[in-house]
Amino acid sequence: MGMRYAPLESCLRVGRASPKIVRGSDGILAEIGADMPGHDHDVLGRARGLLIEAAAVNLLRYSAAFSNPLWEKDAGVSVATSGVAAPDGSMTATQLDLPGGTAGLYQRVDNLTVGAIYSFGVWARAVSGTAEITLGVVNGASAHAVSLAESWQRVGFAEAASGTSRYPKISTTISGNPASILIWNAQLEAGPVLTSDLISNGIPAARALDDVMLEPGDWFRGATGRGTFVFDLELPTAWSGIWRIVQMHSGNLNDDHLDLGYDSAADQLRISLRKAGSPIITQSLYGGLVPGTRTRIVLAWADDGVAVAKAGAILKSPGGFAMPRSFNTIQLGSYAGQSGALNGHLRGVSYWPERLGDDRLIALSANPEN
Repeated sequence: MGMRYAPLESCLRVGRASPKIVRGSDGILAEIGADMPGHDHDVLGRARGLLIEAAAVNLLRYSAAFSNPLWEKDAGVSVATSGVAAPDGSMTATQLDLPGGTAGLYQRVDNLTVGAIYSFGVWARAVSGTAEITLGVVNGASAHAVSLAESWQRVGFAEAASGTSRYPKISTTISGNPASILIWNAQLEAGPVLTSDLISNGIPAARALDDVMLEPGDWFRGATGRGTFVFDLELPTAWSGIWRIVQMHSGNLNDDHLDLGYDSAADQLRISLRKAGSPIITQSLYGGLVPGTRTRIVLAWADDGVAVAKAGAILKSPGGFAMPRSFNTIQLGSYAGQSGALNGHLRGVSYWPERLGDDRLIALSANPEN
């Protein structure tokens, strides 16, 4: 039997209790409303897929208003409104003139957890030519050299918070040379990688988790106890913990469910199968994933086992059981819409109402060109 086709939008359901900023097909960052799918694009307007992210908070206040007194300035540092459009197309970019040496622009952030990883980033570009700047001071001296050209880029770093240094800073500490740059929307958030932009205005800005589901219709043949999904993913540049690729369940994860996720600490894919409330399989499948890459993950199931394929290799669970036939919920990119978010892009999904053969699974999982 061939692949069953249904337009993604016809069965896609997204719940998110807040707006979200994504890049549109015009290459400009723009805010979309609550519960709207975050279809993201690159700067040239090419589709990157559905951006699925965890809840996040920008811990900086007045993140795009660098003239606010909360942004402290060393002697000789000046900020002024720029006549250049920001990445969101607005005229809100700021020109930052740095006198050289260690002088810079910074904001104090309290209540960080000592030893926890935080990510700092800011949109920046050179006024003309190129410029060398330094980012840092979440944990000790500024030490992250960044080269800027005359196009916007989001630059940043991740490091553990110390017990004393809580001043994310933009300076020229390493080069020591004066520089004039443009900046827009600085962000500091918990975790090893920045998520999409959060613009704060006085208090930390928050965004809710993307709760993404496929609504089974006549295209889904879960009652047959077999099937194949192919997930085309663009992975985040860093991760921590366990994040989910897909869950299928029958209304309750403690009842019938099939779960495929990734344990970044162990560098393993993991599957879990439960039937009538009893665990059948909880298994780690060796075979790591590379952050910041595009990859295809294939999940296939039948009455005699579950198979996962990636990068042209196939991993299998023990066989000898009957698959549940009551799956009526398909969750993508998070754990029950509460945690374990992908923090990456779902570029596409394919489905066959059959368990395809091993050779076909291997071929389908061959890594696509980025």
